[in-house]
Amino acid sequence: MILVYTNKVTPRTNYIFRHIFNHILLTEFKFTTKIEEFIAYNGTKFSYAPQALGNEFHITPHPLLFQQGIKPQEIKFNFWEDLPVFFQTHDSEIPFDIFAAIFFLLSRYEEYLPHKTDEHGRYHYNNSILNLQGILNQPIVELWVEKFKKAILEKFPETSFKKRKFVFEPVINVSMARLFKNKSFLRHFSGSIRELFTLKWKLFSLRQKTYFGKSIDTYDTFHKIIQLKKQYNHPLSFFHLLHKYSQFDHNISPNNTTYQNQIKCLADYAETGILTSYYSMNDEKQIKSEVDLLEQIIHKPVKKVRAHFNRIRIPETYRYFIEAGLTQDYSMGYNHKIGFRAGTSIPFYFYDIKNETLTDLKVFPTTISDIMLRYQYYLSAEKALKIMIEQGKIIRKVGGNFHPVFHNFILSDLRHWKNWNKLYIETVKHFATDDH
Repeated sequence: MILVYTNKVTPRTNYIFRHIFNHILLTEFKFTTKIEEFIAYNGTKFSYAPQALGNEFHITPHPLLFQQGIKPQEIKFNFWEDLPVFFQTHDSEIPFDIFAAIFFLLSRYEEYLPHKTDEHGRYHYNNSILNLQGILNQPIVELWVEKFKKAILEKFPETSFKKRKFVFEPVINVSMARLFKNKSFLRHFSGSIRELFTLKWKLFSLRQKTYFGKSIDTYDTFHKIIQLKKQYNHPLSFFHLLHKYSQFDHNISPNNTTYQNQIKCLADYAETGILTSYYSMNDEKQIKSEVDLLEQIIHKPVKKVRAHFNRIRIPETYRYFIEAGLTQDYSMGYNHKIGFRAGTSIPFYFYDIKNETLTDLKVFPTTISDIMLRYQYYLSAEKALKIMIEQGKIIRKVGGNFHPVFHNFILSDLRHWKNWNKLYIETVKHFATDDH
């Protein structure tokens, strides 16, 4: 066990020390504010105070963890050998306050500060200090902690740390369960007219065959996804969009009994979560309504959530999730950029800075998606697969969680997704086994 001396244990220090020692390094620690107890301890000891007390591992704290509320923070990057760091300290074993820096990233402190949003009202990656430093594509938290662990072992070689296991769990966004089938006649008619006027004869023909039951809907690929899941026995989560048609929500009606039966069937094979609708970001009642509907369909509590378009506002949207009884969020990522929004791939609990409280909402970072690779990076299917595998390898190396986001229509092999089915299939093959 590591004994940690600090002058004062605040909610912030308690939160971040527990995350680093218990959840990343997988070791036990104990706080003490008693100098006598600390000096008498013979095991690994660490001081987080203005001055060292003896021959312990020592870091001089940055003020952040002892403050309350939101204040502008001066961020200046320097280097710890090959790694960029901020919140530099003096007279410490390492050249920066790793605890304050990681708290800044995990709490999403920068998202509380004044910033410009994108066209969908989201926090834009251009605001991120990690993007400005050019390290958004690195799990910088894990890299810092690994180096921190080595520094502790140099001073206290007998210290015991466990190694985190890599987790692979694909996320399936069901934002459009069907392309043609199970939609209203008005949507069918308007789509048919549009295809006729744009001379998309093959699509028009496919629409008619599908709508009138002569062909299986090309977006209904769930049997393929479940077949792979059975074959490779990997964790899998479906997130269903259950909201009426809108400008950005294009799924079939959540009241459609065929779709509801399919949701129930999928829940027997994989985890089920709610994909909150586009306009629910600022609407607590709407989020609760969508969660309630999904619970009625699958007849069990819903704990997982993902925001459509990653449309969240910190801390308000997360508070709404918590009020709706949701405990696992998969929205911590960017839509337009591959990378680690919170600097980490390891799940962490959301800390509400404005209330200075640790919440029960566990955040599972997502870093990459099929839509992003296809429509933001304009990659070929082959290049997209290479990038996807590289991303997973980066996370596997640090023992993190890899949650790539896919959509059911990637397996449709239709139009823009021609040959893209390999992106999903090969990713599963590569990371669901220990052969790579």
